[in-house]
Amino acid sequence: MAEAAPRDTGISDVDRQAFATATGVLAAVYIALLMGLAEPYWAALSVMIIANVDRDALFTKGVLRITGTFIGVIGGYYVGQWAEGLPVMQAALVTIAAAVGTYGRQRSAYGYAWFYGALTFALVMLYTMTTPDQLYSFAHYRCYEIVIGVVCGTLASWALGPHAGELHARLKTQAAATTALNAERQSLIAGVGALTIVIIWSLFDLPQLPQVLISSLIVVDSDPLATRHRGFQRILGCVMGGTAGLLVILIDASDVWWWASMLFLGVFSFARIHLSKSEQAYIGTQSAIAFLATLVSASPPDSLDPPINRLVGIVIGVSIMTVLVWALNPQKPAETPA
Repeated sequence: MAEAAPRDTGISDVDRQAFATATGVLAAVYIALLMGLAEPYWAALSVMIIANVDRDALFTKGVLRITGTFIGVIGGYYVGQWAEGLPVMQAALVTIAAAVGTYGRQRSAYGYAWFYGALTFALVMLYTMTTPDQLYSFAHYRCYEIVIGVVCGTLASWALGPHAGELHARLKTQAAATTALNAERQSLIAGVGALTIVIIWSLFDLPQLPQVLISSLIVVDSDPLATRHRGFQRILGCVMGGTAGLLVILIDASDVWWWASMLFLGVFSFARIHLSKSEQAYIGTQSAIAFLATLVSASPPDSLDPPINRLVGIVIGVSIMTVLVWALNPQKPAETPA
């Protein structure tokens, strides 16, 4: 007798994965809070960032994110101690990390690990520059937060996402995004941008230096036109997600049930956009990130300062890097990968 075909429930893979992502975020946040971790936001962010309808792609991003984070944290911690009190050396290390991470992201088969390893290293360096007394706690807790987020996101996807119950997963390599020459050019721009941001921050005491740096590096793309478009989407998404988070806080963020329900609903809604194949998918990505940054902290949110500072940081970082992309890239289409 022939085996019956699976029943069509009418629920799309995007909806399933969005539901799994929201569930994973809520689980990661509560676990991080119960463990008393400093920044549960990073656990929630990890769930969101690795989310993918393709199970193998999700698994690969999770493994590479953990690998890159551990390498960046360990290397940054020991090098940071050596470079403490040497601002020129610290700025040079941030510049090199930004350049190396950008090049590896565009040329390596495991570019995600290269990028987040370098980005984590740079963040640790920034802590040695701004709050060296918190270096150990940042490095220590960051590893826990990332692992919790990746594990919760992966398990939620396996249990609730597309093809739920199928536990197979394998690492997927990626092809080079561009030529070596173009990758070198973009890595140079990323390094110059990182150094520019550090100098401007030190001169004008700008808010949220880590957020400024993260925002600027994430938008650097192998195609300069894509960088400009992504920069606009990042700002728009930040406004959307930040506004949604502010509304939740203004209504009553101290009510745990309201906060948890809105956190789940907001992540689900933005994840559906993030997981779609539309040209506006990145708006959903950034909206979710800003929404999480607004609502998730070590205690119930009671201030508008974090989302406002985050928005300022994103606008500054994206603007600086976009100007450099326009100025340092030739006015011609991106080259075909070789």
